[in-house]
Amino acid sequence: MNETEFLALKQQYKPKKVEILFIADGMPVNNRYFYLKNSSMFRAVKDAFTQAFGDFNSNDGFLTAFQEMGAYFDSLTVEPIKYLPPKEQTIARQKGVQPLADRIAEMQPRLVIISLKTIEKYAREAIHLSGVTSIEHVAVTPFPVKSMANVNNCINGIITALKAVDW
Repeated sequence: MNETEFLALKQQYKPKKVEILFIADGMPVNNRYFYLKNSSMFRAVKDAFTQAFGDFNSNDGFLTAFQEMGAYFDSLTVEPIKYLPPKEQTIARQKGVQPLADRIAEMQPRLVIISLKTIEKYAREAIHLSGVTSIEHVAVTPFPVKSMANVNNCINGIITALKAVDW
């Protein structure tokens, strides 16, 4: 998936009004991505939303409901950075802060869920730079990989964040 396809796919699922903003690290690698319905993040978010809001008929039904609830996945960087050396990842993340801040300012979400502890400082800086006052709660979850503890902590963190805002 190239950058153009990635951005088009994200745009297809962008709600008219973003209420819940998930911030991930960057463009997907290995064609695993939330909006392709084939990633560990997709499964974790769907599990969390199912526990919070009830069952969805299908993966497509979940994505439709996710969009209708005003939920959206964005990313700190638009390029894939997973396999870059650490210094280059840091540079790419730093470069992503202001563009993300601009998008946050445009979206005005009520809830922000940062979906990787490693990017927390960059995402919080973007939130600060955005100047928005609409955000009622910011949560940080581990990325749901490597262990069942991470998966469960991610799911539980999302559920807790969803309950923190009065819908």
